[in-house]
Amino acid sequence: MEILVTILKMFGFAFVAFFVSTIIHEGGHVIAGLVQGWRFSIMVIGPVTIYRDMEDDKIKIKMEKNPALWGGLGGTYPKEKSDRNIRAYARILLAGPAASLLMGGICGILLVFHGSLFMSLLTFVPISMGIACLIPNAKTGFLYTDGGRFLRIVKGGKTAAEERALFEATLLETHTPGEKYDSEGIGILTASAEVSFRYFGHYYAYLNAKKDQDAEEIQKQIATMESIKKDVPKSVQDLCIVDN
Repeated sequence: MEILVTILKMFGFAFVAFFVSTIIHEGGHVIAGLVQGWRFSIMVIGPVTIYRDMEDDKIKIKMEKNPALWGGLGGTYPKEKSDRNIRAYARILLAGPAASLLMGGICGILLVFHGSLFMSLLTFVPISMGIACLIPNAKTGFLYTDGGRFLRIVKGGKTAAEERALFEATLLETHTPGEKYDSEGIGILTASAEVSFRYFGHYYAYLNAKKDQDAEEIQKQIATMESIKKDVPKSVQDLCIVDN
């Protein structure tokens, strides 16, 4: 019985440590955005989502139905369109790992004076999370890690253009509801070597065709999406709702 209690206690400590570490990590992204004058958008911690309802501009809470997001998500958005936004976004990407490493460092100091299993987990879980999110070529879901996306943006060229195109497309409904997606940005996404980027590009082209009521183009984009769908993560497919 004592062994079972010990095992349950370890799992409980590990869960709490991961939960707290996730809050700190995603909170780092959100706080960095707010400091730069951006507005709060969303915070997902486990099955709970805190978000801004764009219709009445109120902060609300709901149960998150997409398990792919339960690992954590924190987001803000700029108040106005600007060429400087993508650079600000790059800094926001690094804020999450920085917050994780800071938490781990502080808990590490406390661990020296108060050694315990729980404090050890509060030290090593956020540090591991911070390091993992800085690995350049790794991915979390369909996107690169925070560090990977930061490098893709700051080094310029094709990768920066892809990140900018995806970033600006996600902001379109916030700043200019009803406006068509940028055709140049769509072209950049559909030409990407990353299948998820291509899928998003064809989805935005599909949405433009719907606004133009171009039935032929709608079917063309749907067919293209179907042809690459098997290689696209489920989390991406769930974000791209197509009405056949």
